[in-house]
Amino acid sequence: MKKFLLYLSAFLLISCAFVACDDKPTPEPEPTPSAPKTGKEITSITVTPSKNAGLTAVCTGFLLSDTYNITVPIDYNIGEMIFDFKVSEGAKVTLGATTNEVVSGETKVNASKLFYFTVTAENGQKKLYYVDVRNGVDAFDKKVLKFMKNYNLPGMSVSVADKGKLVYSRGYGYADRENRERMDRGHMLRLASVSKTFCSMSIQRLIDDGKLSLTDKPFAEGGILAEDYPEIKAGNEKITIRNLLEHQNGWDDRYDPYDPMFSSATNGMTSEETIEYALKRYSFRYEPGTEYDYSNLGYCILGRVIEKITGMEYEDYMQQQVAEPAGAYTVQVSSDTKANRLPMECVFYAPSGYNAYGKNMKRLDSCGGLMASTDDLVRVCSAIDGLDGYPEIFPQSTLDRMFTPSETYKRYGLGWRMNHSSLLPGCCYHTGNINGTASLMIRGGDGHHIALVNNSRTYTSYNGTSLDTAQIILGDELWNFRSLPAEDLFE
Repeated sequence: MKKFLLYLSAFLLISCAFVACDDKPTPEPEPTPSAPKTGKEITSITVTPSKNAGLTAVCTGFLLSDTYNITVPIDYNIGEMIFDFKVSEGAKVTLGATTNEVVSGETKVNASKLFYFTVTAENGQKKLYYVDVRNGVDAFDKKVLKFMKNYNLPGMSVSVADKGKLVYSRGYGYADRENRERMDRGHMLRLASVSKTFCSMSIQRLIDDGKLSLTDKPFAEGGILAEDYPEIKAGNEKITIRNLLEHQNGWDDRYDPYDPMFSSATNGMTSEETIEYALKRYSFRYEPGTEYDYSNLGYCILGRVIEKITGMEYEDYMQQQVAEPAGAYTVQVSSDTKANRLPMECVFYAPSGYNAYGKNMKRLDSCGGLMASTDDLVRVCSAIDGLDGYPEIFPQSTLDRMFTPSETYKRYGLGWRMNHSSLLPGCCYHTGNINGTASLMIRGGDGHHIALVNNSRTYTSYNGTSLDTAQIILGDELWNFRSLPAEDLFE
């Protein structure tokens, strides 16, 4: 028994020795360094009265592409401002290309012109955010900016006149995106088919001067253009000036060529060559004056009628007899190429696969080739509304003639759309679109007028609504927005 206890004691002693050796604390593993954070986003920007003396409201930025657009009240003097912003965790914000750190809610920045923040993530990646602060009416501007975002538009100009006063005028986004040239109220944008209103007004001037009538038939024997186009198809001699103005020419232009003003078959042709090319080929689908069928060619012909009667270039006559008497000095034919654009003419952008500069704008002069500032568009509307407050350029009888709907198609008069099915009550208006622009000019019957023009046009829909339809809806919303300043910017 003693021997057994001796062995047991030895065993326990050895076991304890082993336990003592294994009882040392296990060292903690070295912590694995976390990967540098990659976030480099500014998720919101605001300016507040508490940080900016004289500011009367909290103003929130609206992100459009890479630019935060901030509207501050009309009477606020934009200078050095302090911005509150939210940025990705771990990211650092600096001003422009400098290393000067910008601290949210603390650092003053000169906001009187476009500037940008550089956001640097922990991993060194950078992202630029531009900030565009302008005076305006925030609720109005947000409607425009949302439309631009939905349809990926780089720039837009909007002007509003009321009873002879220019009560609101603003540019949004960029006139030249690559060079960060902001869109301003003086920039000129292509009008596309809004150009037709100027052609119609030029025709009205000739009628008022006794040099033309709505019943004249330009291709009939002895007609204004008969000698210039002697070999066109029979039936064209029936077409009247009224038919051309109302888009009721009768041509079967669905096939060869479809809209000759934009057909590849007529590229390189002059206006006169295009007219001859088309009218030698067109047969008639209906009797002139009995159906509405929108026609760019018809307005090209009207431009040549004006030139034949006056002996002047269409552009010159239109400017002298319509635009300039209304005080609208920017109305002119747009440039064909980006390289040849005029001072204050926007750069125009087309969707991928399209060319914004692929058309001869001189050939489109009277049907879709003009450009102007939106201020000048509402000047013209103010000059043809028949109301006091702005000098009129036509007598009431001319306005009645121009704005009376066609007997055949009640939604179009002489160069103007009207009687929309659900929007713009009491308004006459015109839309326009071409690669690089979409336009809308609204002449309100109550003296309230608006023009909105983009320097791009997309062909995709947003929530099932095309840009063309959405622009009319936006135009209706903005036309009904009456909480605007009373100051007259025309002065």
